[in-house]
Amino acid sequence: MRRVLALGLSLLLSGCGVSPSVIKTDTLSFGEVIEEITNKLLVVNVLRARDKAPLHFSDIPVIRQSMQQTASLAFLDLMGSLSTTLRDTRGGTLSVQISPSFELTHLQSKDFITGISSPIDPKVVKYWLDRGLDRRIVLLLFFSAAEIVETRSEQGPVNTIKIMNSPRDAIDVLRGRRQAFGGPEALKCDTQADFERYLKLLNLARTFFANTFRERRQLARGMNLDPEKDSKNLQNFAALDQSKVQLVYDKGLSAYNLYALSSEQKVAFCFYDDRTPGLAAPQYGVVQAGGEQVGDRRSCYQSIVDAPVEDSTKPQLSETPVFFRGTAEVKRESRFCEIYNQFVRITPRATDAEGYPRLQVRLHIRSVGEIFQFLGDLLQYQDEVRNHLESEPQPKMMLNIPITFGYCPDDPSPGCNDIFFRLDGEPANARFTLIYRDRDYSVANISPRSDGAGNEQRKDHTIEILSVLHQLVNLNKSATDIRATPSVQVLP
Repeated sequence: MRRVLALGLSLLLSGCGVSPSVIKTDTLSFGEVIEEITNKLLVVNVLRARDKAPLHFSDIPVIRQSMQQTASLAFLDLMGSLSTTLRDTRGGTLSVQISPSFELTHLQSKDFITGISSPIDPKVVKYWLDRGLDRRIVLLLFFSAAEIVETRSEQGPVNTIKIMNSPRDAIDVLRGRRQAFGGPEALKCDTQADFERYLKLLNLARTFFANTFRERRQLARGMNLDPEKDSKNLQNFAALDQSKVQLVYDKGLSAYNLYALSSEQKVAFCFYDDRTPGLAAPQYGVVQAGGEQVGDRRSCYQSIVDAPVEDSTKPQLSETPVFFRGTAEVKRESRFCEIYNQFVRITPRATDAEGYPRLQVRLHIRSVGEIFQFLGDLLQYQDEVRNHLESEPQPKMMLNIPITFGYCPDDPSPGCNDIFFRLDGEPANARFTLIYRDRDYSVANISPRSDGAGNEQRKDHTIEILSVLHQLVNLNKSATDIRATPSVQVLP
């Protein structure tokens, strides 16, 4: 009888211990499922962008699981004559039933579409730079174009050239290229696509960083405040919000200056150009978002920057765009490439005592939707380059498959051969794989498996880019976009 009770107690205890262990295991498993499905949904949208197909954004708001466990014990112990044919009967049963379910929500609200179609907030780009995201990933992923502004003198003229970060536009140039370039370096620009020129700019930006600052505008200057006569005014100034208004004593004027501070912080993206000996002033890039420009060099290293003072006596200079006429073999560099070659130091740039002509850079920031399209265009470009090299192999043509952070023979910087984005990794070592339109795709880990011979392995940043893309999409989601049934089901 004691053995029967012990058996029943053990069954009950084991039944009570099943639920926590099962819940723990299933929770971790469901987390892995959400991770893999979310990654695959991102990759599928990139592949749709490659095919110029409509993008469909989905989300798994909830995974539910009902768990039911039962335990029973039955025994029969007859007290009677030993001559009876019946025996003692003991038995026990334990069953666990698990029924998982999930919901799939399509993100098709007006607010979500408007969010992914609007330029990304520069503060988000600064966040990724501060987290240590490679500057080359930032320049390729977040910016759609770079403008080089050339100011010839204080009286002008001002010319601008725009270099698009568009891989798909470079395909036609690639198809028309029949042989490797063999002329002077200054004439090479006229035979390249914008995407090749943008990659050149990317490699030249050795130091790229972001700085937040607030703009300060002067409201009044040289105010003489007498403590006895102006005590009421002093009290009013003291009661002002110091985060919006500043009253600063000017020792040179022996008076006070009144300033107004902008409520919103601005972001300046800068890079130092130390390629020319004796060049003390750094070149700097300016992000354009919503038509607002930030152009003062002090915005790269100061927390408060004075707004520029307007001078009606100086001429108002307007910018004149210089367009690229198309790729061709030329005997003299075009005006477009003349400005480009001076900036990248292919041709020398002579300046006067005041530093003219001056060259500056402006960067145009993308939207989340444009990032998807860029990655799709990049996949198409890489496929075209691969097909081109297989049909007309020319070793002298410096074309990397897949796209890396530079051409190591020309630019042997650390990580120059790191892979930017690819979906044709080794399936055996892949982070995850998927099938799209009857074709297998594999996403590799950022650090590949060592070859065992001590050779340096190049990193694959595909999964890192997907992590950035995942967070950018989540920033545009709202609670109203993700609809879930608010129900809880508990079965003992």
